[in-house]
Amino acid sequence: MLPARSFSAKPDFDDCLARIYAWYGQQIIDRPPVRFHHHNVEYERHRAMAGPWRTAEERWLDVDFQVKTFTDSLEGATFLGETFPVFWPNLSAVVYNLFLGQPPEFDEVTAWVQPCVAALDRLPALNVQRENRYYRAVEQLTAKALAVAEGSFLVGYTDMYAGIDCTALLRGAEQMCLDVMMDPAGLKRLISAAFTEYAEVYSRFDATLKAHRQLSVTWMNLPSFDTFNVLACDFSVNLSPSHFDEFCLPVIRREAECYVHNVFHIDGKGVAKHLDSILTLPNLAGIQWVQGYGVDQPILQWLPLIEKIQQAGKSVIVDLAPRELADFMKRVDPTGIMLWINAEPEDQADILNQVKRW
Repeated sequence: MLPARSFSAKPDFDDCLARIYAWYGQQIIDRPPVRFHHHNVEYERHRAMAGPWRTAEERWLDVDFQVKTFTDSLEGATFLGETFPVFWPNLSAVVYNLFLGQPPEFDEVTAWVQPCVAALDRLPALNVQRENRYYRAVEQLTAKALAVAEGSFLVGYTDMYAGIDCTALLRGAEQMCLDVMMDPAGLKRLISAAFTEYAEVYSRFDATLKAHRQLSVTWMNLPSFDTFNVLACDFSVNLSPSHFDEFCLPVIRREAECYVHNVFHIDGKGVAKHLDSILTLPNLAGIQWVQGYGVDQPILQWLPLIEKIQQAGKSVIVDLAPRELADFMKRVDPTGIMLWINAEPEDQADILNQVKRW
């Protein structure tokens, strides 16, 4: 029996979370879970700079503005299906690098960093700087949201990637490809050094959320009463399967062991070539399959990959256009499937009714 929670913006929260927990275990209660959303939607939204900020970074770090923008968005909003109202303190996907002291450059929708590790035989101190403005901003965003969240919405933790993708940002992707061949031992030292404080940082944020009766949740919008994480290794598009197993898999395994529920974010076919190894990770509930755009759509061409994941006893998240739903349901076993659908509000109830008949 899961602990009961209640949110004004999500009165059916308990029923929906029960479907998520069934999904974690490759089971179905009454229908597969459905989130009305699609991947990378945040990059498609134009963010106006009108306001008192002189730079994009000032807007990103404006705690009052960020929290108020979210709470204002709840007014009149409906969250059908397994779409949860979640505030997550977002400073882009490079936030862990910012915690390590790597200077960022913010734009309207994300942040970038320049490589800062010049030599593998002279590594800089790679300690989490808890007094730097970015770590403190995440703490302040979290505290501000928690102060107003009770009974209204969930507060999540920030988007932390401390493994290979973090290392690639520190070293530079092109140089890291050379390191794989020219200095594998030095590269492994860098990977390990960057990951050293990761578990402690997560635990601090998780303890803060749990002290306020919050769940473990981040951008993927999958809550857990235990611990939840999104695993990823986008850099692996550059690597052979053997190099993935040598350089990436060990640190991803260490990360996965920190959590009860893990979902691996496979961003396209370049990462999917490592699926066999990914499926061996501990505490892996499922895979988020992101098929990409253009020739990588529609979703039906990826049915063999989806079926392979299901046959391995793991669940799958897929992006689906509403027009693909009927054919997808005809051809796919619903066990362990979660749908992310970019549907207009007026169409969402009908889509849920269709999925119930799956």
